[in-house]
Amino acid sequence: MLSKTQNHRYIHGLDGLRALAVLFVIAYHLNFSWARGGFLGVNIFFVLSGYLITSIMLPAQGQRFTINLRDFWIGRIQRLLPAAYVMILATIVWVTLFNRELLHTVRGDAISSIFYLSNWWFIFHKVSYFDSFGSPSPLKNLWSLAIEEQFYIIWPIVLAIGLNIFNKQSKFAIYVFSGAICSALLMGLLYEPGADPSRVYYGTDTRSFELLIGSWLALVWPMKRLSSKKLSVKLHKTLNITSIISLAIFIFFVLFVDEYQTFLYRGGMLLICTNAAVLIACVCHPASFLGKLLSWKPLRWIGTRSYGIYLWHYPVIMISTPVYEIGNHTYWRVCLQLAFIFIIAELSYRFVEMPIRRHGFRSFFLRYFTINRIKWKDFSFGRKILTTLIPIVLLVFITGITGVVKGEEHKDAMESYPANVKINGEVFSGSKDTDTNQESTASEKNPSDPDHREDFTLGNEQNKETTQNGKKDAAHTQPYTGILAIGDSVMIDIAPSLQNIFPDITIDAKIGRQVSQAIKLAPGYADFNQPSKSVIIQLGTNGYFTNDQIDSLLSAFSRAHIYLVNTRVPRSWEGKVNQALYKKSQEYENVKLVDWHSKAIDHPEYFTADGVHLLPKGVETLTNLINQSITDIASE
Repeated sequence: MLSKTQNHRYIHGLDGLRALAVLFVIAYHLNFSWARGGFLGVNIFFVLSGYLITSIMLPAQGQRFTINLRDFWIGRIQRLLPAAYVMILATIVWVTLFNRELLHTVRGDAISSIFYLSNWWFIFHKVSYFDSFGSPSPLKNLWSLAIEEQFYIIWPIVLAIGLNIFNKQSKFAIYVFSGAICSALLMGLLYEPGADPSRVYYGTDTRSFELLIGSWLALVWPMKRLSSKKLSVKLHKTLNITSIISLAIFIFFVLFVDEYQTFLYRGGMLLICTNAAVLIACVCHPASFLGKLLSWKPLRWIGTRSYGIYLWHYPVIMISTPVYEIGNHTYWRVCLQLAFIFIIAELSYRFVEMPIRRHGFRSFFLRYFTINRIKWKDFSFGRKILTTLIPIVLLVFITGITGVVKGEEHKDAMESYPANVKINGEVFSGSKDTDTNQESTASEKNPSDPDHREDFTLGNEQNKETTQNGKKDAAHTQPYTGILAIGDSVMIDIAPSLQNIFPDITIDAKIGRQVSQAIKLAPGYADFNQPSKSVIIQLGTNGYFTNDQIDSLLSAFSRAHIYLVNTRVPRSWEGKVNQALYKKSQEYENVKLVDWHSKAIDHPEYFTADGVHLLPKGVETLTNLINQSITDIASE
């Protein structure tokens, strides 16, 4: 992001550092298990942005702030907006033409991204960075650019005031670092272990410490004062050892830290960003050996195009990966995706980013958007095609983003089921539109079985009437005097089928339920904590949980037989959830694991379009798997 200026040299090692950061982010979004902390590459970008932007604005001499804010903001607009807007336009056009189920989601994301407010849009609409069903929004990665742009608007003003108030940059740096500490403390205070971390992850207030640490570094380690002259052998060695250790620490975090660890939000990110500042400081020094290594040409190429790569990698991955394949990468697809990402990033760099940065908007639009009938014959074939396509693309974009073209309705379990379902004898709790929702779901879920949802809606009363013989048979084989099932929307999917097998079963299921919410339910079902009863727990679809949380839930039924159903969900937390559930099945004698993941992993036909909720075949398979697990215990 730093161009050659009168007061600053171009540091090729920073291009290499950008390359590593963006490659780690891509690996994370491709769900490589070794890159569980790859999202921390964004932290490098934030710290680096704060450092470079502040370095550009700092006066060459003295304390007086000499940057023209208007020119600075225009420069930022020229640097960031064109490539981002082209990506947004292309994504909306693609979705409008080929994937209208996403249009409702992408429309709001696009509008907020155009105004660089997407991070707050995601917060207020409760769109998680880590968990969402169906195809994730291909524009979700723009949250970080929104934070940067908001910072670029506010920080120059703060910097100008600070330089005018304080006599020395070092004094002002103390207040800047204090501001970073306050932002990190706010992240820690707002974070709730076991809950969705998106509020603290997306928030400008809770993430600004990363940019402020970079700004602090620019004040205490001014780029223009760095020189290899008069550097002793001892200091030279210290610099190189520090840089290697700092890089190793960052790679360690990428390999072993994931987004569900409490440590990350309560000081961890601050530590990681401080380490990033040390790494950047070392790489920027002319005597840095690591800086020379990171100046390797392939890394420099990726680094100079890292903005375009970051912009395009997420929509390319999300659009080209089937929902049921998310979390299970196929290497041939990954290779094609990477090739396309790099190609389109190069095209963006050559034909959008650099022309506008060098010549401005006016020259760019005059060259590509002005139709001159006199010169039309002299245009190349490619230029004629491009000139013809641009109005058509813009028309499709406008119709898509304004709602002229309606998005296709995507009905899945998350939308069709009532907000809360509780089956307990004749008690049924749902939304005010329960009957309508259930009727529509019944016809969608299993058109050949019109009574499928009806049994579920009316609870056990109708089930008693329609399955009198079945109930008598089940009474002889049911191994427990009572069965409780606690779960989320997947449990709602299988509830009618479970009732057919276990007519007296008590089912408490809710869309989006987390383990932390289920803990609060446990005291109300204390009667099931007996050796003659069993508890089926199907949770983890909606996100990870802490070790203490799952222990608390299991302890509430310490005397009962517990069946833990693991999860098949095409999201990054799937493996961690299933590993935790397996571990608990080994720790507790009264806990048995129902391995739904192994049964379902190679059967996309079990699932609806979101890759999570179940079609009739999936309902039948999971129900039989639970029944078999209970039967096996009974026969032992």
